[in-house]
Parts: sequence; C-alpha cells; structure tokens
Amino acid sequence: MRYFLGHHHTHNPRSDQGVRDRQLPQESEMDLNDQSTVFDGADNNNPDFDRITISTTTSESETIGDLRRQGFVNRCPRFNAIRTMPLTSIVLSKGFFCFPSEASFMKYLDNKRKFNELETTSGLGIPLYHALPLGVVKTLFSRNAPDIKIYKYVLINTEKEKPPIDGTFISQNGSFVLYKYLFCAVYQNILDDYSRIETRMEFYKQHETDPSIEAVRMANYVQRRNTDAKLNGLNLRWYGTTGFASPFGSGNLKLFVLDDKMPSFVDQQTRKEYDEYSAKYNGRRLGQMPIWALYSDSSSTVIPKRRTLRLATLEIGELKNNDAAFSEGILDIPWETEAVACMCMVLHEYESRKDKRTGKFGAPPAIGMQF
Repeated sequence: MRYFLGHHHTHNPRSDQGVRDRQLPQESEMDLNDQSTVFDGADNNNPDFDRITISTTTSESETIGDLRRQGFVNRCPRFNAIRTMPLTSIVLSKGFFCFPSEASFMKYLDNKRKFNELETTSGLGIPLYHALPLGVVKTLFSRNAPDIKIYKYVLINTEKEKPPIDGTFISQNGSFVLYKYLFCAVYQNILDDYSRIETRMEFYKQHETDPSIEAVRMANYVQRRNTDAKLNGLNLRWYGTTGFASPFGSGNLKLFVLDDKMPSFVDQQTRKEYDEYSAKYNGRRLGQMPIWALYSDSSSTVIPKRRTLRLATLEIGELKNNDAAFSEGILDIPWETEAVACMCMVLHEYESRKDKRTGKFGAPPAIGMQF
C-alpha cells in the first residue's frame, strides 16, 4: 500500500503485481482543451500514465513540512487503505449500482441478487447506491427536476434506530430491516454564456435529527477537459473527463487533491478569471499532486452474469484505524468515500451518455441502462 505522501507500495487493479513509481505528466493547455481526445497531449509523453495506481510523485526526502516551507500546502490525508467499488447494472432494469467492495459484489451474485438472508454484521452482499438518471427529456419539462437521483441502502436495527426519512422497505431479518432512501439529488446548470457547466449535488439526511450535509459542487467547461470539485474544503480535480461538447466519453479518470492555491474551476468561476489566475500561478503542477481515487471501465463486461453487467471500477484511498476491521459491507463507510463515490457515479453517467449518443465502439453496453 502506498501513502499519498512519501515512499510506499501499492498494487495494480488489473493484476496483483506491484508497480513502480511513475512520474505523472504536468498539466498543459492540452489537458484543458477538449478538442483533443482524453489521452492526447501530456499523456503521450508517458505511455504508462493510464496504468498508474493510487500514488504520488513526491520524493522520499520531501515531507509535508518541507512542502509547506516551500509554499505548497496540500491537505490530502496519508491514506493507508484502498477500497475497490464496482459499478454495475442489471439487464432490463433502470439505473446502475455501486457496491462498497468486491467481496460485497461477489456475495450479491452468490445470493442471486436477492436479499432474503441479510448479513447484519457489516451489510455484505448489498449495493451501497442505486443511481437513477432521469434523462434529458424529463428535465426539459421541469427546470427544477434533478438530472440524477442516487438512492442509498441502509441496514437498520429497529430496536435501536428509526427508519430513514421516506425510506422504502426492501427486506427484513429479525430486528434488522433493509431500506433504501433518496440520498442525493444532482442538478446541472449552464452558465457564463453557455460555456460553464456547474453540477450541484444535494444530500439528504437519513433522520430528522441528523446534521445537515453540505452540498458538493463540480464545475467544468463545454470546450475543456477535466472537472473540478470541492469537498470538505479540499480542491479536487477529476482528470480525464471530457468537455460537455465532446462526442466521446472517457473511460479513465483520476481524482487529484490540489494544492490550496492551485487554480480551480470551482474557485475561479469564469473562463477569464481562471485563465488570468492560471497565468500568474507559479506553484506545483498537476502531475505532482497526490491521487485520491481512480476510475476505469477496463473491467466492464459484455456478457451478463446472473443478469448483471459490470460497468466500471472505482478505487478510493481511505484512512483505516489499525484497531478496527475494514468494513466491506454497507456499514461504517466514511463520509468522504461516500461523497467521492457519488461524484464518480455522476461523472460515469455523463461520460457514458456521450458514448451512447455517438455509438462509440467498445463503450460499456447500454443494456440495462434505461434513460
């Protein structure tokens, strides 16, 4: 396992063999311009870029204190675990799912996609989220309608907890009841003379007494690649997303944690403001930033297994308490992991729409994904 800062080791998601540290490309104009494909420009300088796992290019001699003394402040935590989250769909069913781990997805298939026997210790064998895209037609008729709804599965001990607000009953095992409820509604707006795309993700409380959850914003531009976001005060960049006008979607994304003073589509809210700020910025480049998460559709399947198709895989860095077991079910998932997973599901949907629109060869099959 590699930490995000310092020297450490990780595994390749496509094999169980370790990989060497590789230098990430520096951000260039090609990284922002969507007239080229996702893997043009900077990526051509490094043929191994798309095989890089969760890692950093910070050298062994550089510590967080060293970077701060040099004027670089990056508040990315030093993760010590990686969670692998499969994205899947069911043939002839609407939407798609995100599972909390590979083990949970395998258990779900072994149970033949049924919830007759609930595993109540960690919630293994249950999807964490179910995303339902509402489609362009429905949102055209209602400007206030969300573009995507994400439902969350929760396992409730009725002897200690109340059901979620407006929760839908799924299954029961003694005092444990499985519900799903609306967790996130996604809205998209076009601003700045139809060039800026803002995505607002509004999260809903499970119980009335729970504290409110701050909305997450993402922003990108029609003719530019990459999508920026802000979570818990951290500026993030989903490297690899295509512009709104791109005819093709992307199947490989990397979530970078930006230095505090780096240019961001979220902080600089017009193209002019962003370009002027970028021209004056003399700090570290994108290739030197730590990676929080990786998304790839290289694991997608064409032939269903138990009517289930795998669409993609998301890997997320986490902080694991050495005294606590790593939860592979839907229980005890860190909030930050949930927020990143929801962002990834939204971007997966938007990138997949472009492939369906153009009939891109080799794209994940549209079967089971009805909009």
